[in-house]
Amino acid sequence: MSRPLIVLFLAFAALPAFAANPPPKPLVKPADTAGTAAPATPDNDRAILFEPPPDPLLGVPPPAAGLMPSPQDFLDAGRGIEPDQGDAAYGAYQRGLYDRAFLLALPRAERGDPVSQTLVGRLYQEGLGAKQSDKAAAAWFQKAALSGDPAAQLALGLLFLDGKGVKKDKSKAADAFEQAAIWNDPSALYNLGLLYLDGDVRPRDPLKAADFFGRAAAQGSSNAEFALAQLYSVGDGVVLDDGIATMWTARAAKNGHSEAQLEYGIRLFNGTGVPKDIIGAAGWLQRSAERGNPMAQNRYARLLASGRGVDPDPVAAVRWHLIATQAGAKDEWLDDFMKTLSDADMKRAQAEAQRWAAVARLTNTARVSSQPEAPTEAKAAAPPAASSKSNDDAPEVVAPNAAALQQSAPPADALK
Repeated sequence: MSRPLIVLFLAFAALPAFAANPPPKPLVKPADTAGTAAPATPDNDRAILFEPPPDPLLGVPPPAAGLMPSPQDFLDAGRGIEPDQGDAAYGAYQRGLYDRAFLLALPRAERGDPVSQTLVGRLYQEGLGAKQSDKAAAAWFQKAALSGDPAAQLALGLLFLDGKGVKKDKSKAADAFEQAAIWNDPSALYNLGLLYLDGDVRPRDPLKAADFFGRAAAQGSSNAEFALAQLYSVGDGVVLDDGIATMWTARAAKNGHSEAQLEYGIRLFNGTGVPKDIIGAAGWLQRSAERGNPMAQNRYARLLASGRGVDPDPVAAVRWHLIATQAGAKDEWLDDFMKTLSDADMKRAQAEAQRWAAVARLTNTARVSSQPEAPTEAKAAAPPAASSKSNDDAPEVVAPNAAALQQSAPPADALK
């Protein structure tokens, strides 16, 4: 990609799709004046946020510190000393020529090009073209982050969050995410929302968290969509509204979020915030089960055992329950149901479960060894802070009388 195109791309990234796809504004929960503290003012927030690092190489100051180049400064300065060579390094990386990418990027990184520094950091982080080293990755990400590269700011924030290559420090992670969030990076916005929801290193502010999630969701972040759904499902900072919660859950499910698929299946089954649709529920539970969600595997197993929303299939039901059991998910009702199978059917279910597990292992191995995902995507897989409660409280799919079976197979896509 030529330098002008890259700069143009970054410019659009820095000035995200607010105009074409404005982020949703969270529906503010009515104020509860009884015994609640006054919300923090921007000045108060700034006072809490501003904490200059003792060493410029030990963190990224928050935007309020005014110590970093602005996104426009970064764009005006140009992203590379010699753009053509920089593109060659990334081109080699994208083609899997990691040794060449490292050799091309390292000299430019040592001369201070922030984008090349980010690439070198990524190669160290992933052990591609260089020996894997989180410490080396953190050092290069810090250099690039301090020069204003948003990709490095996000990557550094994730390292601080996980304590990889640096001492675990959620406050410094938040600083780095806030810098990257200026560019409207969806993963930075999502992680920042989690930190404001957590209330540990930032004042707990569910409404602000909802705003960050909304900005990320407007860019298609399934994690942010699911996080928003959970805020609306419990009325944390926003209004309690099962319809809106189900809408965001459906969006996350359609974007492939496994937990959202499970949650959406349960909501369809129970008719929570959406008309009851048992066939559609079975389809979404099946999707989540096939993606390896143990809770969904047991839920789908119950439907197969009882024939609600799907054709009854006792062997498949036991197969899914065995797979879920291997992952640590328990279900006493299915344990009892399993005892009703004949020896031949039980052996068949066990063999199918073993084959499924073997294929799943091969698939995961192939996925790991294929083209590496960006660290932002890897972190985005982390569940939102509010999700565990929702799943723990998820209603059970009650197994009905087998005589009241529905014989239809689940639709290919119940939402279409």
